[in-house]
Amino acid sequence: MANGPKIAQPGKKTIAQILNYACKMKGVDIFVKDDNYKLSGNELWENILAVAAKLNSIGLNRGDTAVFLCASSVSHAIAMSACLVSGIVACCLHTRETITQNKSNVDFLEAKIILADTELIGDAKKIVNKKKPQEIIDVSEATNTTGTNNFRLPHLSEDDPALILLSSGTTGQPKFILHSQATLAATAQFGPYNYDCWSPTDSTIVIMSPSFAAWIHTVLPFLAIQGKILFSRKFNASLFLKTLEMERLTSAPLVPTAWRMVLAENPERYDLTHLRTAFFSGEPGSESLVRALSEKISPHVMTSYLAAEGGCASGVVAGADILLAQGHATSTGHPIPKGKIKIIEPEGSTTSQLPVGEIGEIALKSASIAISYLGNTTLNREKFISGWWRSGDLGYLDKDGLLFVKGRLDNRINSGGVKVHAEEVEAALLLHPDIQLAAVIGKPDQKWGEKLEAYLVSKNPALTELEISEYCINNDILPAHLVPKAIYFRDTLPIGPTGKLFRRGLNTTQ
Repeated sequence: MANGPKIAQPGKKTIAQILNYACKMKGVDIFVKDDNYKLSGNELWENILAVAAKLNSIGLNRGDTAVFLCASSVSHAIAMSACLVSGIVACCLHTRETITQNKSNVDFLEAKIILADTELIGDAKKIVNKKKPQEIIDVSEATNTTGTNNFRLPHLSEDDPALILLSSGTTGQPKFILHSQATLAATAQFGPYNYDCWSPTDSTIVIMSPSFAAWIHTVLPFLAIQGKILFSRKFNASLFLKTLEMERLTSAPLVPTAWRMVLAENPERYDLTHLRTAFFSGEPGSESLVRALSEKISPHVMTSYLAAEGGCASGVVAGADILLAQGHATSTGHPIPKGKIKIIEPEGSTTSQLPVGEIGEIALKSASIAISYLGNTTLNREKFISGWWRSGDLGYLDKDGLLFVKGRLDNRINSGGVKVHAEEVEAALLLHPDIQLAAVIGKPDQKWGEKLEAYLVSKNPALTELEISEYCINNDILPAHLVPKAIYFRDTLPIGPTGKLFRRGLNTTQ
């Protein structure tokens, strides 16, 4: 790689090698921290080995599957890492999922063990397979284990399966995305490009649930660079700001919806001068968001287009130089080195590339692309083709090669014969100075097929539906046929575990 792109830990082929090396290099310096633990690199590795030995002692071997029912914590990170270095395939369940769905997931995965937070042991017992019962372990007790009983880690290959991500996305049904030792290694090695963080003096906070890809997209890159990682179990906007200030963190990653909550908490009251990057992902940004982050959080605003199947080596990244340029606030930038992207015809093959400026399906290719969807031959044939992965996301590349994401193929609303991207209408509504949050959905309608409905959180309680409609039309923000037919004002909008808008939750509200 001497003449290749800069990567963290070049030469390491597996995520197990990267974890081992990172802990040793971090040495006596603090590596991971939460409300209960503060561990150096040496202490972290000792704990990882001890848990790996414990898992081996109860019969888990290379290739077996362990599921987690945990929030973000050092205990979970230790146990998860123990799986990664010993060849046990890890899968984190959604802690807010129904018991029925999680039980179905455990059965499908043929898990041999369930590791759960203390307060979730009761739920873990309800999802055990009665015919082939799994052992349930309190993850906090597992990570209090000491000694390795002379256990030796197995030699793992690049192709060994390592992690399964549920990633239900917009469908609501798990896709069981399978990553290998090599694809996770690539996420760790190329991930720092997404945050522009390369030094052991860098630090970040991890709030997202381990069941979401954002967890590995944040944790693995910071482990690779030996940066300090602070784990937090819950998101609270004011507490988030206090933590940034007290811990003097250098990187702050959130989704745009969460950032808007933080910006409403008067961040100028806090000392954030140590913060190097204000990062957002998961949803497109907006001019108002980028400007506010730049002025109130950090002048170095960054975003990245990331996907559970794609991993960090597939990241498409934009820094402040792009985001603050006229008309570029909604861009996600350029692919990182070695990553490839193209826009293809949604109904065509991966070779049906579209011209500059034309909206189509985003296809990605990189070293961190997932192996497959576990047990889904049909979907694998549709999505993984000759090293390319078809994302199902819509977007276009401009003349400078910048990517603009326009929504999901499966999130289009067909209103009066016109296909509308909900995210595009939301971005337009957020241009109004009084709108803090916006969500748009399609509701069945006899006249229109589907009619556009908007749900808004306003900073001005006197704002009316008519004023919003007139603002959009008079300022040439939306054509009349794209202005929502109904606009509802709410104190809050449903938010999913990752902090993204939970649009399906709006279908049950009025």
